[in-house]
Amino acid sequence: MPMSLRNAPLVYASFLLFLAAFNASIFIAPLLLMENAAGAELIYAAFSPTCHQLTSRSLCIFKHSDGGSLSIGNCYERQDYRYLRENVVLRQGKAGYKLPVCARDLGIYLSMLFGAIILPFFQKPSSQEFPSKWILVAAAIPIGLDGATQLLGLRESSNELRLATGAIIGVVLPFFVLPILNSVAEAASKSLRQEAKR
Repeated sequence: MPMSLRNAPLVYASFLLFLAAFNASIFIAPLLLMENAAGAELIYAAFSPTCHQLTSRSLCIFKHSDGGSLSIGNCYERQDYRYLRENVVLRQGKAGYKLPVCARDLGIYLSMLFGAIILPFFQKPSSQEFPSKWILVAAAIPIGLDGATQLLGLRESSNELRLATGAIIGVVLPFFVLPILNSVAEAASKSLRQEAKR
């Protein structure tokens, strides 16, 4: 049996575990911040190279005055777009703690996890073959249109639309990423086998 097929369950499980931990850290950061616990700022900093982290384009976890209940929603009022990077906001008397990624990135990352979970129902987790590239192109069109029209100043998107367009592309990404990981794992194991024969 080829080494890649033996390692495929480990590659797939590692991919799922990574996505689960990655997504969990998105929600852990504001909860740590809420409690003034160590580690929150480190998580925000870790996400900053790949996300603009604008508060107006992000969601916040709100702590209600009853002390125990939490909710999630836009950090600012919908019409209130500001180009600030505040991790804590006050909205309608409630403290809001921003997620360390914007709504679009949140949609991508959460749906990547969902896509990875459902992947075995559509293709073998050990596959090194990509689905049709047109699936990826079609999934990229909504996020491309939303992002481009906003970038050109034609309109301001909403966090709900950012979340939805991110989710569309995110759900198909694992179907392209996992074959790459399988190919890398096979190449690495082949290299190790050749090294062991020397």
